Amino acid sequence: MPQGVQPDLIEILDIAIIEATVRDHRIRRANAAACALFGRPEAEVIGLDWEKITTPADHARLHAQIRMRQASGRRRERMMVRLLQPDGDLRHALATIVLRADPDGEEYFVVHLQDVSEEIAAQDRLRLIVENTPVSMFLVDRSGRVLVSEGNASPEAAAGLAEARASSIFTAFAHLPQATSIMRRALDGQRIHQVLEVFGRRLDVHLVPIPGPGGRVASVAAVASDVTDLHLALASLRARSAEQAVVADLGRRALEARDPAELWQRAVTALADHLGADLVRAYGLGADGRRVGPLAREDRREPEIPTGSQRDPPRSAAGWVTVPVGRPDRPLAVVELHRAPLGDQEREFVHSVTAVLGSAALRFEMEGEIRHRSLHDGLTGLPNRTALLDRLHRALRRADHDGRRVGVLFVDLDGFKSVNDTLGHQAGDDLLRTTAVRLSHAVRPGDVAGRLAGDEFAVLCEDVGGVTDLEAIADRVVTALATPVRLLDHPVTLSGSVGLALSNCDLADAETLLNAADIAMYAAKRAGPGRHLTYDTSMRTPPAATPSATSTHDHPTSAGALGSVMTLR
Repeated sequence: MPQGVQPDLIEILDIAIIEATVRDHRIRRANAAACALFGRPEAEVIGLDWEKITTPADHARLHAQIRMRQASGRRRERMMVRLLQPDGDLRHALATIVLRADPDGEEYFVVHLQDVSEEIAAQDRLRLIVENTPVSMFLVDRSGRVLVSEGNASPEAAAGLAEARASSIFTAFAHLPQATSIMRRALDGQRIHQVLEVFGRRLDVHLVPIPGPGGRVASVAAVASDVTDLHLALASLRARSAEQAVVADLGRRALEARDPAELWQRAVTALADHLGADLVRAYGLGADGRRVGPLAREDRREPEIPTGSQRDPPRSAAGWVTVPVGRPDRPLAVVELHRAPLGDQEREFVHSVTAVLGSAALRFEMEGEIRHRSLHDGLTGLPNRTALLDRLHRALRRADHDGRRVGVLFVDLDGFKSVNDTLGHQAGDDLLRTTAVRLSHAVRPGDVAGRLAGDEFAVLCEDVGGVTDLEAIADRVVTALATPVRLLDHPVTLSGSVGLALSNCDLADAETLLNAADIAMYAAKRAGPGRHLTYDTSMRTPPAATPSATSTHDHPTSAGALGSVMTLR
């Protein structure tokens, strides 16, 4: 627009307006609202043939309208047009077309376009709904005459509604007093929702009073849905909803449960409740696929069982359903239930429950493995330092409560580094595994052997009467470690140094007691390999180091040192 020229109404108004020549149908002017409706910038719209942005089906109709207006002299017309968008979509517009002429006599159109796409889409959606659902809709005036009716009414109802267009609904349906009664109540202002038994069908009827200008009911909108088939499915729907609720509850509990037994029992109880099964039981499966023990059971059979009969019917008997739990290639458990033959929906429910149980079982298995790995040494399988300290802490609490004492043995292999250096790390690993086995067999039943780190081990001994008892255990440990072992076809004799510590008022927590045993072990090592010493407070100030006072932490590497702690044959 030239500078200083005021915009006219076409530019100011936020309505889509274009001008197009009658001669060649080209757009010679379009405001911003029209360009937005076309989905094109103004530079593309100006000069565009009107036919390029309307559907081919509208072209003939548009030309016919132009010829009729030119012949009749009519200057204004309204029509629906479909506008092509650049992306291929259609927009519907109500076009008000005014025929005008320039001062030089050339005719052109001024077209006002109103976007009615949403209204058309809504009508189409409503039409699709009405045409494809078993619903009948009609509007009744105060006299009972049907003003309009649409939908899929039954033939009898459709005939009655057609008759009620000329007479009234009270005449056409006089033989259905229940229907006419609820219509009178609706005309009195009540909203009605009721299921009627008419024409051998079940109709779900909604009647909504529509007030007129004075507040009095002017008409009633009615919607009638055929629910004959629906009511037959309600029982199945309720059962499925109950099943979904059970599965959802089990799923939530499976995510939160810490006790697998409680989850298994809840699942078999839910199966028995929902399916009316007289017996539901679950068994765990071992790696070989054999049953390793019952997980849960719900037995609702009659108690009168003849003496000597089998309590559980054989699994091959009729009425048994067996479903594996877990991965198809490696089931972790199996669920069995005894009942009359199951329907498809009931079988689906059983499989949904067992799917939840399978996910939970895998979760428990993985969590157990993670827990085990976090608390056990990966090489020897013994409890690690974290697990040993936790057990020691709990043992000390029990001992404090019972007035008993707890002892700790701190074991360190003499010259372990020489084994690694001479025979390699594989031999060292074999030696550590052998040491773990020997420790476990040398201590008392109930004592706990663990690996702390490297070649350091510890033994937790509860209910120790005194130092003498602890020394007896240490003697067995030293003797067990001194037994020759064959590593890579080499017989090796290796000793161990053992430190002993017994709980008292000064050694009352786990870390302090373990540290005291560690100090005693160093003292034993300084005294020579293959010895054990009991902790006392004087050990906290170690004497000056001597050439013979070696430890695993010094890792002697000379041939003389190797010969003093390890013998290879």
